[in-house]
Amino acid sequence: MSDSVVAAEQQRSLALHGVVILFLGLLAGIGFSYAASTMEVVDPAYGAWRFAHMEGILNGVLVLAVAGVWQRVNHAGKLITLARIALVLGCYANIVGPLINALFIGKRLIIPESGIEALVVYGFYIPGTLPLFSFAVFALNLFRQRRNTLV
Repeated sequence: MSDSVVAAEQQRSLALHGVVILFLGLLAGIGFSYAASTMEVVDPAYGAWRFAHMEGILNGVLVLAVAGVWQRVNHAGKLITLARIALVLGCYANIVGPLINALFIGKRLIIPESGIEALVVYGFYIPGTLPLFSFAVFALNLFRQRRNTLV
């Protein structure tokens, strides 16, 4: 396969994952709407649903934005592949963890006090930081390309 075919397939894959993550965020909006109509704003469950809804929307749009510029990224190298996978996994973690929290726990989680809370914090919230690594790799990649074209 040529590089452009591989890049196009990766772009389609990123777009698909972005749409799925965005869809999960929109589904969380149903729970948020219910919470908004039945709970006080200060209720921790209200905040959990709002968090899940916003995480899904923002992370879905984030992956779609990366898919939109994917043809500009130099795809050579294992680090870019790792960064792409880390982006998708981290963004899924950023919607699944808050959804589990909103459905089963319903409070702000910083220090886990039970097994399911530990699962959410250590299994989803911490891996949810992976997109930070991805964007550092993508930014370096794009800056290198810019520098190489200027020289």
